[in-house]
Amino acid sequence: MTMIEPTVTMLPREKASLYGVGALTDRELLALLIGSGSKQRSVFQIAESVIQQYQFLPSLQQASVADLSQHSGIGPARALLIAASIELGRRCTHQLGQRFGTINSVTEAAHFLMDYFAGVTQEEFVAIYLDAKNAVIAQDVLFKGTLTASIAHPREVFAGALRYAAASVLVAHNHPSGDPDPSEQDRLLTERLVSAGQVIGIAVIDHLIIGREEFVSIRSETPW
Repeated sequence: MTMIEPTVTMLPREKASLYGVGALTDRELLALLIGSGSKQRSVFQIAESVIQQYQFLPSLQQASVADLSQHSGIGPARALLIAASIELGRRCTHQLGQRFGTINSVTEAAHFLMDYFAGVTQEEFVAIYLDAKNAVIAQDVLFKGTLTASIAHPREVFAGALRYAAASVLVAHNHPSGDPDPSEQDRLLTERLVSAGQVIGIAVIDHLIIGREEFVSIRSETPW
């Protein structure tokens, strides 16, 4: 049986039905919520204008219904739907932190993340934000796709830490190949994060590379 590959002309609803909502890009997800375009702009152009305004996707959490309604082509009803979707995601993240509780060891966190990454077929970079007693405040997926220094920037990691008033952060990403050996890029990113955290007073507990049923702690390999 031949697998149908997504095409550039495939609509978000059709693509999501075939491959799941996880296969949609940020623009496609937002377009799916917006529903339709206007006489002046397509639904994709409207979605792109929102993404360009907020740039860093988690910044959308700060957008009110009134803010979203300012975009041509997004009325109050659609703005409310987008805001409700964002709030639902935020509550899922919050409840995930409540369920996980307190991180008592890096190994404990790694086994939790192995379950989280099971079945994920592309790289995801996540940050787990902790309070002063190592209780989980939130977990955010910051990036999806191939990890590079230009994409994984400390400002995104620490923007979340400041937003949640976190005392420390543990970062991790998966290697879908199953091999958790860190690349030189992974080590350089960790050094940048640790240095930035020292400047602003937010500790980076570790950077975990999650493979298939095994993981690597970059902190255990590198003296900080």
